[in-house]
Amino acid sequence: MTVLRHVRILDPESPASAGELVDVEFDDTITAIRPAADPDPSSAATVLPGLIDTHVHLGERSRLVDAVRSGLTTVVDLGTHPDSLVAGLRADDELPDILSAGSAASAPGSTQIEMMGFPAESGVTGPADAERFLDWRTDNGVDLIKIIIEDPDATETPALDIPTLRAIVDGARKRGLLTVAHAVTAASFDRGLDAGVGVLTHIPFDRPLPEATVARIVETGTIVSPTLVMMRAIADARLGEHADAAMELAVGNVAALLDGGVTVIAGTDANETPFAPVHHGPSLHTELGYLVQAGMSTAEAIRAATSAAADTFGLGDRGRIVEGARADLIVVDGDPLADLSVLSSPAEVVVGGRRLV
Repeated sequence: MTVLRHVRILDPESPASAGELVDVEFDDTITAIRPAADPDPSSAATVLPGLIDTHVHLGERSRLVDAVRSGLTTVVDLGTHPDSLVAGLRADDELPDILSAGSAASAPGSTQIEMMGFPAESGVTGPADAERFLDWRTDNGVDLIKIIIEDPDATETPALDIPTLRAIVDGARKRGLLTVAHAVTAASFDRGLDAGVGVLTHIPFDRPLPEATVARIVETGTIVSPTLVMMRAIADARLGEHADAAMELAVGNVAALLDGGVTVIAGTDANETPFAPVHHGPSLHTELGYLVQAGMSTAEAIRAATSAAADTFGLGDRGRIVEGARADLIVVDGDPLADLSVLSSPAEVVVGGRRLV
Protein backbone atom coordinates (compact mmCIF):
# COMPACT_ATOMS: atom_id res chain seq x y z
CA MET A 1 0.00 0.00 0.00
CA THR A 2 1.31 3.48 -0.92
CA VAL A 3 0.17 6.88 0.35
CA LEU A 4 0.40 10.35 -1.17
CA ARG A 5 0.45 12.70 1.80
CA HIS A 6 -0.50 16.35 2.20
CA VAL A 7 -2.00 16.77 -1.29
CA ARG A 8 -4.94 18.72 -2.62
CA ILE A 9 -7.17 16.88 -5.08
CA LEU A 10 -8.07 18.66 -8.30
CA ASP A 11 -11.24 17.01 -9.53
CA PRO A 12 -11.64 17.85 -13.25
CA GLU A 13 -15.42 17.69 -12.84
CA SER A 14 -15.51 20.02 -9.80
CA PRO A 15 -12.30 22.09 -9.88
CA ALA A 16 -13.55 24.47 -7.21
CA SER A 17 -13.61 21.60 -4.73
CA ALA A 18 -9.80 21.56 -4.31
CA GLY A 19 -9.04 22.73 -0.80
CA GLU A 20 -8.31 20.66 2.26
CA LEU A 21 -5.17 18.56 2.46
CA VAL A 22 -5.75 14.83 2.14
CA ASP A 23 -3.84 11.58 2.13
CA VAL A 24 -4.53 9.33 -0.89
CA GLU A 25 -3.90 5.63 -0.26
CA PHE A 26 -3.58 3.22 -3.16
CA ASP A 27 -2.33 -0.05 -4.53
CA ASP A 28 -3.40 -0.69 -8.12
CA THR A 29 -6.61 1.22 -7.31
CA ILE A 30 -7.36 4.10 -4.96
CA THR A 31 -8.31 2.47 -1.67
CA ALA A 32 -8.89 5.49 0.56
CA ILE A 33 -8.99 9.28 0.56
CA ARG A 34 -8.79 10.76 4.04
CA PRO A 35 -8.12 14.14 5.65
CA ALA A 36 -4.35 14.45 6.04
CA ALA A 37 -3.23 12.77 9.24
CA ASP A 38 -0.56 15.39 9.87
CA PRO A 39 -1.42 18.31 7.56
CA ASP A 40 1.39 20.58 6.42
CA PRO A 41 -0.13 23.98 5.54
CA SER A 42 2.92 24.84 3.44
CA SER A 43 2.26 21.97 1.03
CA ALA A 44 1.69 23.14 -2.56
CA ALA A 45 1.21 19.64 -3.98
CA THR A 46 -1.85 18.99 -6.14
CA VAL A 47 -2.90 15.52 -7.27
CA LEU A 48 -4.84 15.03 -10.50
CA PRO A 49 -5.94 12.05 -12.57
CA GLY A 50 -3.25 10.89 -14.97
CA LEU A 51 -3.41 12.53 -18.38
CA ILE A 52 -4.77 10.76 -21.46
CA ASP A 53 -3.54 11.43 -25.01
CA THR A 54 -6.39 10.34 -27.27
CA HIS A 55 -4.31 10.13 -30.46
CA VAL A 56 -0.80 8.72 -30.72
CA HIS A 57 1.23 6.39 -32.90
CA LEU A 58 3.64 3.95 -31.30
CA GLY A 59 7.29 3.34 -32.11
CA GLU A 60 10.37 3.61 -29.95
CA ARG A 61 9.91 2.64 -26.32
CA SER A 62 11.84 5.74 -25.23
CA ARG A 63 9.09 7.97 -26.62
CA LEU A 64 6.57 6.44 -24.25
CA VAL A 65 9.01 6.89 -21.37
CA ASP A 66 8.98 10.58 -22.30
CA ALA A 67 5.19 10.44 -22.23
CA VAL A 68 5.17 9.09 -18.66
CA ARG A 69 7.59 11.79 -17.53
CA SER A 70 5.12 14.35 -18.90
CA GLY A 71 2.28 12.91 -16.83
CA LEU A 72 0.60 10.69 -19.42
CA THR A 73 -0.76 7.51 -17.88
CA THR A 74 -2.92 6.35 -20.82
CA VAL A 75 -2.42 6.73 -24.56
CA VAL A 76 -4.72 5.76 -27.42
CA ASP A 77 -2.87 4.30 -30.40
CA LEU A 78 -4.62 5.17 -33.65
CA GLY A 79 -2.35 3.54 -36.19
CA THR A 80 0.59 1.24 -35.48
CA HIS A 81 1.85 -1.94 -37.13
CA PRO A 82 2.82 -4.69 -36.73
CA ASP A 83 0.51 -5.90 -33.98
CA SER A 84 3.48 -7.55 -32.30
CA LEU A 85 5.02 -4.11 -31.67
CA VAL A 86 1.84 -2.98 -29.95
CA ALA A 87 1.71 -6.16 -27.86
CA GLY A 88 5.30 -5.75 -26.71
CA LEU A 89 4.77 -2.17 -25.59
CA ARG A 90 1.50 -3.02 -23.85
CA ALA A 91 3.26 -5.66 -21.78
CA ASP A 92 5.83 -3.17 -20.46
CA ASP A 93 4.96 -2.14 -16.89
CA GLU A 94 7.05 1.02 -17.06
CA LEU A 95 4.97 2.63 -19.82
CA PRO A 96 1.52 4.26 -19.98
CA ASP A 97 -1.49 2.03 -20.38
CA ILE A 98 -2.16 1.60 -24.11
CA LEU A 99 -5.46 1.30 -25.93
CA SER A 100 -4.90 0.37 -29.54
CA ALA A 101 -6.59 0.16 -32.92
CA GLY A 102 -3.46 -1.18 -34.59
CA SER A 103 -3.80 -0.81 -38.36
CA ALA A 104 -6.43 1.64 -39.63
CA ALA A 105 -8.99 0.80 -42.30
CA SER A 106 -8.28 2.60 -45.56
CA ALA A 107 -8.91 2.17 -49.26
CA PRO A 108 -6.57 -0.14 -51.18
CA GLY A 109 -3.76 1.98 -52.58
CA SER A 110 -4.07 4.52 -49.78
CA THR A 111 -1.22 6.64 -48.51
CA GLN A 112 -1.20 4.53 -45.35
CA ILE A 113 -0.57 1.34 -47.34
CA GLU A 114 1.56 2.59 -50.25
CA MET A 115 3.73 5.15 -48.44
CA MET A 116 3.48 4.44 -44.71
CA GLY A 117 3.87 0.68 -44.94
CA PHE A 118 0.64 -0.47 -43.35
CA PRO A 119 -0.28 -4.06 -44.28
CA ALA A 120 -2.37 -4.78 -47.35
CA GLU A 121 -4.96 -6.41 -45.07
CA SER A 122 -5.89 -2.93 -43.84
CA GLY A 123 -7.27 -2.06 -47.28
CA VAL A 124 -11.05 -2.53 -47.41
CA THR A 125 -12.31 -3.16 -50.93
CA GLY A 126 -16.00 -2.45 -50.31
CA PRO A 127 -18.91 -3.02 -47.91
CA ALA A 128 -18.67 -6.80 -48.25
CA ASP A 129 -15.03 -6.66 -47.13
CA ALA A 130 -15.74 -4.83 -43.89
CA GLU A 131 -16.37 -8.00 -41.88
CA ARG A 132 -13.07 -9.49 -42.99
CA PHE A 133 -11.22 -6.36 -41.85
CA LEU A 134 -13.07 -6.25 -38.52
CA ASP A 135 -12.43 -9.95 -37.87
CA TRP A 136 -8.73 -9.36 -38.51
CA ARG A 137 -8.64 -6.48 -36.05
CA THR A 138 -10.65 -8.21 -33.32
CA ASP A 139 -8.59 -11.39 -33.71
CA ASN A 140 -5.59 -9.21 -32.83
CA GLY A 141 -7.21 -7.89 -29.66
CA VAL A 142 -7.86 -4.26 -30.59
CA ASP A 143 -9.77 -1.92 -28.29
CA LEU A 144 -11.29 0.27 -31.02
CA ILE A 145 -11.38 0.76 -34.79
CA LYS A 146 -9.59 3.51 -36.72
CA ILE A 147 -10.84 4.54 -40.17
CA ILE A 148 -9.15 6.80 -42.73
CA ILE A 149 -11.72 9.12 -44.33
CA GLU A 150 -10.35 10.94 -47.36
CA ASP A 151 -12.04 13.77 -49.24
CA PRO A 152 -12.22 12.71 -52.93
CA ASP A 153 -12.64 16.33 -54.01
CA ALA A 154 -9.46 17.43 -52.24
CA THR A 155 -7.04 14.65 -53.12
CA GLU A 156 -6.39 11.92 -55.66
CA THR A 157 -5.68 9.49 -52.83
CA PRO A 158 -8.06 6.50 -52.97
CA ALA A 159 -10.96 6.95 -50.57
CA LEU A 160 -13.39 4.58 -48.89
CA ASP A 161 -16.92 5.28 -50.15
CA ILE A 162 -19.82 5.99 -47.80
CA PRO A 163 -21.38 2.48 -47.99
CA THR A 164 -18.03 0.96 -47.04
CA LEU A 165 -17.54 3.44 -44.21
CA ARG A 166 -21.01 2.64 -42.90
CA ALA A 167 -20.37 -1.10 -43.10
CA ILE A 168 -17.20 -0.70 -41.02
CA VAL A 169 -18.92 1.51 -38.46
CA ASP A 170 -21.98 -0.74 -38.18
CA GLY A 171 -19.84 -3.86 -37.87
CA ALA A 172 -17.66 -2.26 -35.22
CA ARG A 173 -20.73 -1.16 -33.26
CA LYS A 174 -22.10 -4.71 -33.28
CA ARG A 175 -18.78 -5.82 -31.77
CA GLY A 176 -19.01 -3.13 -29.09
CA LEU A 177 -16.10 -1.16 -30.56
CA LEU A 178 -15.83 2.61 -30.88
CA THR A 179 -14.85 4.02 -34.28
CA VAL A 180 -12.40 6.91 -34.63
CA ALA A 181 -12.02 8.54 -38.03
CA HIS A 182 -9.12 10.50 -39.50
CA ALA A 183 -10.68 13.53 -41.21
CA VAL A 184 -8.78 16.67 -42.20
CA THR A 185 -11.22 18.67 -44.36
CA ALA A 186 -14.69 20.05 -43.75
CA ALA A 187 -16.09 17.67 -46.35
CA SER A 188 -14.44 14.67 -44.72
CA PHE A 189 -16.07 15.68 -41.41
CA ASP A 190 -19.43 15.43 -43.20
CA ARG A 191 -18.46 12.03 -44.63
CA GLY A 192 -17.63 10.85 -41.13
CA LEU A 193 -21.01 12.03 -39.90
CA ASP A 194 -22.71 10.28 -42.83
CA ALA A 195 -20.96 7.07 -41.77
CA GLY A 196 -21.89 7.45 -38.10
CA VAL A 197 -18.40 7.38 -36.59
CA GLY A 198 -18.01 7.95 -32.86
CA VAL A 199 -15.00 10.27 -32.89
CA LEU A 200 -13.58 12.60 -35.54
CA THR A 201 -9.88 13.27 -35.14
CA HIS A 202 -7.99 16.28 -36.55
CA ILE A 203 -9.62 19.59 -37.43
CA PRO A 204 -10.10 21.11 -40.88
CA PHE A 205 -8.08 24.11 -41.93
CA ASP A 206 -9.26 24.20 -45.54
CA ARG A 207 -12.36 26.29 -44.69
CA PRO A 208 -14.61 27.13 -41.75
CA LEU A 209 -16.87 24.35 -40.58
CA PRO A 210 -20.45 25.11 -41.66
CA GLU A 211 -22.98 25.71 -38.91
CA ALA A 212 -24.94 22.74 -40.23
CA THR A 213 -21.94 20.46 -39.72
CA VAL A 214 -21.44 21.67 -36.15
CA ALA A 215 -25.16 21.12 -35.50
CA ARG A 216 -24.92 17.56 -36.85
CA ILE A 217 -21.94 16.83 -34.60
CA VAL A 218 -23.96 17.98 -31.58
CA GLU A 219 -27.09 16.12 -32.67
CA THR A 220 -25.25 12.83 -33.20
CA GLY A 221 -23.12 13.12 -30.07
CA THR A 222 -19.96 12.77 -32.13
CA ILE A 223 -16.79 13.74 -30.26
CA VAL A 224 -13.81 15.60 -31.75
CA SER A 225 -10.12 15.22 -30.96
CA PRO A 226 -8.69 18.10 -33.02
CA THR A 227 -4.92 17.47 -32.66
CA LEU A 228 -4.13 21.16 -33.12
CA VAL A 229 -0.46 20.52 -32.39
CA MET A 230 -0.34 18.18 -35.40
CA MET A 231 -2.24 20.63 -37.60
CA ARG A 232 0.45 23.20 -36.74
CA ALA A 233 3.15 20.72 -37.76
CA ILE A 234 1.38 19.94 -41.05
CA ALA A 235 0.81 23.62 -41.80
CA ASP A 236 4.49 24.39 -41.18
CA ALA A 237 5.60 21.47 -43.34
CA ARG A 238 3.28 22.13 -46.28
CA LEU A 239 1.94 25.65 -46.37
CA GLY A 240 4.91 27.97 -46.03
CA GLU A 241 3.80 31.58 -45.67
CA HIS A 242 0.16 30.47 -45.41
CA ALA A 243 0.79 28.32 -42.30
CA ASP A 244 -0.24 30.95 -39.77
CA ALA A 245 -3.51 31.68 -41.56
CA ALA A 246 -4.32 27.97 -41.77
CA MET A 247 -3.63 27.53 -38.07
CA GLU A 248 -5.83 30.49 -37.23
CA LEU A 249 -8.62 28.84 -39.22
CA ALA A 250 -8.06 25.53 -37.41
CA VAL A 251 -8.24 27.18 -33.98
CA GLY A 252 -11.34 29.04 -35.15
CA ASN A 253 -12.98 25.76 -36.12
CA VAL A 254 -12.33 24.35 -32.66
CA ALA A 255 -13.78 27.53 -31.17
CA ALA A 256 -16.91 27.03 -33.29
CA LEU A 257 -17.23 23.46 -32.01
CA LEU A 258 -16.90 24.62 -28.42
CA ASP A 259 -19.41 27.42 -28.95
CA GLY A 260 -21.82 24.90 -30.44
CA GLY A 261 -21.57 22.55 -27.46
CA VAL A 262 -19.44 19.80 -29.02
CA THR A 263 -17.38 17.62 -26.68
CA VAL A 264 -13.72 18.22 -27.57
CA ILE A 265 -11.00 16.00 -26.12
CA ALA A 266 -7.22 16.29 -26.08
CA GLY A 267 -5.08 14.39 -28.57
CA THR A 268 -1.83 15.11 -30.36
CA ASP A 269 -1.18 12.60 -33.18
CA ALA A 270 2.24 12.07 -31.55
CA ASN A 271 4.50 10.31 -34.04
CA GLU A 272 8.11 9.83 -35.08
CA THR A 273 7.88 10.56 -38.81
CA PRO A 274 10.48 12.94 -40.30
CA PHE A 275 7.77 14.80 -42.23
CA ALA A 276 5.84 16.26 -39.30
CA PRO A 277 7.08 14.80 -36.01
CA VAL A 278 5.10 15.47 -32.86
CA HIS A 279 6.84 14.48 -29.64
CA HIS A 280 5.14 12.11 -27.22
CA GLY A 281 4.43 13.72 -23.87
CA PRO A 282 5.31 17.41 -24.11
CA SER A 283 3.05 17.81 -27.15
CA LEU A 284 -0.04 17.13 -25.02
CA HIS A 285 0.77 20.19 -22.92
CA THR A 286 1.10 22.23 -26.10
CA GLU A 287 -2.29 20.87 -27.17
CA LEU A 288 -3.88 21.95 -23.90
CA GLY A 289 -2.55 25.45 -24.52
CA TYR A 290 -4.15 25.48 -27.97
CA LEU A 291 -7.47 24.33 -26.49
CA VAL A 292 -7.37 27.25 -24.06
CA GLN A 293 -6.58 29.54 -26.99
CA ALA A 294 -9.70 28.15 -28.73
CA GLY A 295 -11.88 29.07 -25.78
CA MET A 296 -11.61 26.39 -23.09
CA SER A 297 -11.00 27.35 -19.49
CA THR A 298 -7.99 25.71 -17.85
CA ALA A 299 -10.37 23.39 -15.98
CA GLU A 300 -12.06 22.40 -19.26
CA ALA A 301 -8.68 21.75 -20.88
CA ILE A 302 -7.67 19.48 -18.00
CA ARG A 303 -11.02 17.71 -18.30
CA ALA A 304 -10.36 17.19 -22.02
CA ALA A 305 -7.26 15.16 -21.11
CA THR A 306 -8.77 13.33 -18.13
CA SER A 307 -12.45 12.65 -17.43
CA ALA A 308 -13.82 13.61 -20.86
CA ALA A 309 -11.17 11.53 -22.60
CA ALA A 310 -11.84 8.58 -20.29
CA ASP A 311 -15.59 8.81 -20.87
CA THR A 312 -15.13 8.89 -24.64
CA PHE A 313 -13.23 5.62 -24.67
CA GLY A 314 -15.37 3.87 -22.08
CA LEU A 315 -12.66 3.97 -19.42
CA GLY A 316 -14.90 4.18 -16.39
CA ASP A 317 -12.03 3.17 -14.11
CA ARG A 318 -9.94 6.33 -14.62
CA GLY A 319 -10.03 10.06 -15.30
CA ARG A 320 -11.23 10.92 -11.79
CA ILE A 321 -9.80 10.61 -8.28
CA VAL A 322 -12.32 8.57 -6.32
CA GLU A 323 -12.05 5.49 -4.17
CA GLY A 324 -12.07 2.38 -6.35
CA ALA A 325 -10.68 4.11 -9.43
CA ARG A 326 -7.53 2.88 -11.10
CA ALA A 327 -4.50 4.52 -9.48
CA ASP A 328 -3.42 6.67 -12.44
CA LEU A 329 -2.24 9.83 -10.70
CA ILE A 330 0.04 12.78 -11.17
CA VAL A 331 1.34 15.13 -8.50
CA VAL A 332 2.37 18.67 -9.42
CA ASP A 333 3.72 21.57 -7.43
CA GLY A 334 1.28 24.45 -7.64
CA ASP A 335 -2.20 25.09 -8.96
CA PRO A 336 -2.81 24.00 -12.58
CA LEU A 337 -5.97 26.10 -12.69
CA ALA A 338 -3.90 29.23 -12.17
CA ASP A 339 -0.93 28.08 -14.27
CA LEU A 340 -1.53 25.21 -16.70
CA SER A 341 2.22 24.90 -17.34
CA VAL A 342 2.81 23.24 -13.95
CA LEU A 343 1.27 20.09 -15.48
CA SER A 344 4.21 19.69 -17.85
CA SER A 345 6.74 18.74 -15.16
CA PRO A 346 4.99 16.49 -12.62
CA ALA A 347 6.81 15.66 -9.41
CA GLU A 348 5.31 12.17 -9.33
CA VAL A 349 3.53 9.95 -11.85
CA VAL A 350 1.66 6.79 -10.85
CA VAL A 351 0.43 4.33 -13.51
CA GLY A 352 -1.87 1.59 -12.33
CA GLY A 353 -0.45 1.91 -8.83
CA ARG A 354 3.20 1.83 -9.99
CA ARG A 355 5.22 4.93 -9.13
CA LEU A 356 7.15 5.55 -12.36
CA VAL A 357 8.35 9.13 -11.69
